[in-house]
Amino acid sequence: MGVAGQPEAKQAVSKNLYTRNGVYWARFKVRGVEYRESLRTRSSSVATKRLKARKQQVEDQAHFGISGPRGWMEAVLAWTVAMEQEIRNRTKSDKTVKRYATSLNEVRPWLDKAEVHEIDQDLLREMVKGRHAQRVTNATIRRDLTAIASVLDVAIDEGWIEENAASDYPRKRLQERRDPIVLPTPEAITLTIGRQRTRFGDMMLLARETGMREEEIASLEHTSVDLAGRHATIVGKRNRLRTVTLSTEAIAIIKRQPRYLGCPFVFWHQVEDEAGRPVASRYNNVASNFADYTMRAEKRAIKQGVEYRRFRFHDLRHMFAVEYLREGRGGIYDLQRELGHGSVKTTEIYLDFLTPEQAAQARVGVAQKRAQRRKADG
Repeated sequence: MGVAGQPEAKQAVSKNLYTRNGVYWARFKVRGVEYRESLRTRSSSVATKRLKARKQQVEDQAHFGISGPRGWMEAVLAWTVAMEQEIRNRTKSDKTVKRYATSLNEVRPWLDKAEVHEIDQDLLREMVKGRHAQRVTNATIRRDLTAIASVLDVAIDEGWIEENAASDYPRKRLQERRDPIVLPTPEAITLTIGRQRTRFGDMMLLARETGMREEEIASLEHTSVDLAGRHATIVGKRNRLRTVTLSTEAIAIIKRQPRYLGCPFVFWHQVEDEAGRPVASRYNNVASNFADYTMRAEKRAIKQGVEYRRFRFHDLRHMFAVEYLREGRGGIYDLQRELGHGSVKTTEIYLDFLTPEQAAQARVGVAQKRAQRRKADG
């Protein structure tokens, strides 16, 4: 027991291990130089394993000139260079890399001072607990782990470590919890868009007509649209290529967008370049722009004395999916292709919004129903 007001005394466990406040520390000499450092564990078996690995690393560096431990920030810099190359090679999208970078910035309090060989399950558990304390969702923490794993993959490629602790981290306890889908009312959508037609308002309408995600609409280019064929070819989540059907209303929305010379995007807004000259740019902050629209709509609703519930841009995609099945435009597998879902299980959440008869028809599918009708007519 330590004396009151003084640090707890070090307790010797073995020649090269001792504890301080219950945490194991390493103590060893290589070429006359003494090394003392925390092993960041209270487990004797884990401490023994880490001591052996650390001592071997220092001996290799001293005797064979092998490069010493690499810091996390050094690994992040190497990762940045690697990602720039992958973006140029189109093996990674710019959006994905930016999302990783956001996560890497958020986990800095836990990893900045660590060396890459120190990033193990214990340290990652500390990070996960810390992120939970910040009231971050499991979905975000899973993305954080994916970003860390991406950096550690680069560290492996550089020969700095041999294992990727983030890839091996058990994620069963970090299952994503889906909030119940609440569809916006047509009145709420009309109030959000407002009376004056805007390009951003048309982006909302296109989301409802096609089920495209906000990023897919913001990055939609004229060369990707085939008005005669009534479809658009887009690159969605995880770089998946898919074809989206364009309704008559969707075609009208695209047709009425004015073009800006040199700008490839269907939806754009005017900004100023560094010289102060007006140029056209795609919408980069769809979520924040949409939040402004719903905030203004909420104020109008209060002033008019009408009911209004703010919703997300993504809810327009949900509304398209439900209306697609309700109106019998296609079956559940047709909708899966339209939305770009990797599994039909994801698409089946929309069956909950249908009557039992509508759900049964959606499962059968339009093509099969037509074949059955032709057979019956024969």
